[in-house]
Amino acid sequence: MKIQFMKYRWYSIIGSLLVLLGTLLVTEYHFGGFNKGIDFAGGIKIEVAVNEKITADTLRAFFSQKNIPAQVFATDKDQRNTIKIEIGGQTEVLLTAEAEKNKADLEARGFAVNSVDYLRAMLIDSLANKKESDVQFINADHVGPTIGKYLTVAAVKVLSVALILITIYVAFRFRLNFAVGALFASIHDLVITFGVIGVLQIPLSVPVVAALLTILGYSINDTIVIFDRIRENLQGQEELGIDKVVDRSIVQSMTRTINTTTTTILAILPVYFLGGEGLRDLALVLIIGILIGTYSSNLIAAPVVVIWDNIVKRRRFKRA
Repeated sequence: MKIQFMKYRWYSIIGSLLVLLGTLLVTEYHFGGFNKGIDFAGGIKIEVAVNEKITADTLRAFFSQKNIPAQVFATDKDQRNTIKIEIGGQTEVLLTAEAEKNKADLEARGFAVNSVDYLRAMLIDSLANKKESDVQFINADHVGPTIGKYLTVAAVKVLSVALILITIYVAFRFRLNFAVGALFASIHDLVITFGVIGVLQIPLSVPVVAALLTILGYSINDTIVIFDRIRENLQGQEELGIDKVVDRSIVQSMTRTINTTTTTILAILPVYFLGGEGLRDLALVLIIGILIGTYSSNLIAAPVVVIWDNIVKRRRFKRA
């Protein structure tokens, strides 16, 4: 099977740029930016004990009725014991302001004047017929803006270090043009995945950052397999031209690429469908990133190697 992948290398690169631009524009102008989870934006995390009156459905209905932006999902596998509530920093500020307005009532009922106790009082009044024992907050954590900023900086540093180490590794194992191809492909995987995350409004959180690091590892592994095949085919066959050698290498690696991608996604699908709401975003980002990484290994990293090689040859020819 002969497919001239490199004949259309500019189409794949320009296509990726258009997809990136489109996803970022949709994220910014349609959704108003990325959906930052409280790990990065700050806010409160609350775990609530489940009973007949307090369920995920009744809590979602409550927050919807009160126009309070909140994420509600189960924290255990059977989704019966506890429910986690996550409320962003801006909403927490509004709840605190409302608590101050209702200070006298809260203090009369024995509640502290803060966003958490005010929310519990609202739940008791709306869902438990003012029976306090039916609304039990097992845990409540506050994530301040300082922590969110620290996590943002830490995430950027971790991803940057990963990109640098990947580039150095490929440069030593192969050649500079291969390292440039791997760097472009890795950056491509990150920014395109970020764009899709923005379009789907998946909350940015620490697990999502972990998923991005996993995607980088998967993608570079796939890229190195193709680079190995290109290096093998280049030995003694330079006269064929880099374009044809890369095309042949991609075709030879295609079965392995398809099988690896398919089996990896099949392993993640049960996590997405059965792992509960807490793991669904993580699994979804992994699936998206693996598909994008498979594409970039073949149609971004390899074309960059060819383009770089052609540029170097032209410069050498001009000097000669």
